[in-house]
Amino acid sequence: MLKFTVTHLFFVSLFTFFSFSGFSQTGKFYETSEKIENLLKYKEKSPSQLRLLLSELKNYSSGNEASYNQLKMRVNKYLMPIEIKLARSDVYNRKFKDAVDKTKEIKLNYAYDKDIEKLEGYVDRKLFTYHKRTMLNHKSSWFSLEPSLAMYTNEVDMKDFTEVVNLNPAYGLGFYVKFNKKKKSSSEKKTNFSFSQLGVKVDYKDINYTLLKDTSAFLRGSYFNYQFSFLYRKTLGLDAGVVSYSSNMGNVKNNYSVTGSFFIPLDFMSIGLNARLISDFTSTKPLFQLGGTLKFNIGIYKPFSLRDREEVKSQVFKFKEGK
Repeated sequence: MLKFTVTHLFFVSLFTFFSFSGFSQTGKFYETSEKIENLLKYKEKSPSQLRLLLSELKNYSSGNEASYNQLKMRVNKYLMPIEIKLARSDVYNRKFKDAVDKTKEIKLNYAYDKDIEKLEGYVDRKLFTYHKRTMLNHKSSWFSLEPSLAMYTNEVDMKDFTEVVNLNPAYGLGFYVKFNKKKKSSSEKKTNFSFSQLGVKVDYKDINYTLLKDTSAFLRGSYFNYQFSFLYRKTLGLDAGVVSYSSNMGNVKNNYSVTGSFFIPLDFMSIGLNARLISDFTSTKPLFQLGGTLKFNIGIYKPFSLRDREEVKSQVFKFKEGK
């Protein structure tokens, strides 16, 4: 009889313990649910608080799985757009690794959604653009467009050139093909190249504005100078062309020009010194001009082949996989 009583008490105690634990867990589940419901009523909700409470609620969800899943869906409906915005913000700030990691977490933590698929596509496009730009930064362009602003002295006989006066602006535009390209320096972000150029350019000298004006000198008219242009290693230039003067009467007079130049390249621009001879080949005394030039070097067309595209796709894949 004593043995039966001890066994009976043991099972009663065990039943009481589990019952109490069950009631306690259920009580905590509803208590945490109320906290979440209260937060969801506010217009501005704290994502970190919601995540913490939802994680806590999961620990008490045994026996209340249906209620837990319903509440989780409501919380996720609010949290997912925020997670997507944060991932897009990382892309905007070029934190691509963080964006990739956040996208992977979103795909794991939430059910399939078209907005998540759009986010992944957005991240992939931005990664492709980034790696493509990085690849192109290590290639040289094939062509160069070079607008320029120069100041030239008035055309005078070389023996009469004694001082720099009567400076007129000359506006120019050149188009070149690059060749004999060689790597000059390289870093992770960019490769610089040395090259020579061959092309055409046109200058227009405007006499409507004169700097360091000397009224005692005879000022010649405005002209267009159409030239074939060669530039060796971006520094030494030789141009040959036709100079067309136009008078107020509409008459056009053509002379010929030869220009030698020395440039100092400064990244996307160059500064240079120019000396120009102008002659009609009938006079034994060609006219002389001295000038200074500021020009901008705009590279045009860097090839991006199908093989390059596949390589960039591989780089994107490796980046996403952390390889």
